[in-house]
Amino acid sequence: MEPARTLRRGSSLAAATAAHLGRLVLEDLAPGDRLPPERVLAEELAVSRATVRDALQELERRRLVSRTPGRGTVVLERSAEAAAILDGMVDGPTGRGHVAEFRAVVEPQVAGLAALRADESDLVGLEQVLAATHAGLSPEESLARDVAFHVQVARASGNPLFVTLGEVSAGWVEDVRAESHRTSEGRRSSFDWHRRILDAIRAHDEDGARRAMADHLADVARLVEDRAPDPHERNHP
Repeated sequence: MEPARTLRRGSSLAAATAAHLGRLVLEDLAPGDRLPPERVLAEELAVSRATVRDALQELERRRLVSRTPGRGTVVLERSAEAAAILDGMVDGPTGRGHVAEFRAVVEPQVAGLAALRADESDLVGLEQVLAATHAGLSPEESLARDVAFHVQVARASGNPLFVTLGEVSAGWVEDVRAESHRTSEGRRSSFDWHRRILDAIRAHDEDGARRAMADHLADVARLVEDRAPDPHERNHP
């Protein structure tokens, strides 16, 4: 359990919580709506109140909410810039690098928690995703199974915040994931790593699940890098 406690004390979870609450503010709430109290948010998201407080302070800095003693946290009027704040953080090569780094830090920990907490229904859900994955899938279909597997791992962790983050981050890295599924090698590799992750979760092997997920993400990065065009090989006029 020590890695999970380290993650909770670090800045990554506060940033992830801010991203989650930012999406809530932009997509589900209207200007003037109040967010639940810190205590309630902490309970719902299974994080500490300090983490929630840090996340809300970040949203206030971005002018998405206003925090006033006695009134609580209130959603501010939307602007064109507000909706672009969170998405802009993940646009372009630098933004994709930030997302890759975020996944490398968070997803192995989520897999470790899944190994500790997964029940029989969670395992059945993961098995169903793998059973629906086969060599005849198109790249788009394979990509959809990939996303479904990672979301199901998050669900098995027992923390609803990780489920939402899995769904949101899927959009952030869709182009990178799609690139890794364009070849039969990439699709086969994805299936093989998912099987190893599931085996570790089924065995309640926390360290094994973390390692398998970390190696899976590193392999995706390698596949994408191998397919990237070499700028020095471009044709010159």
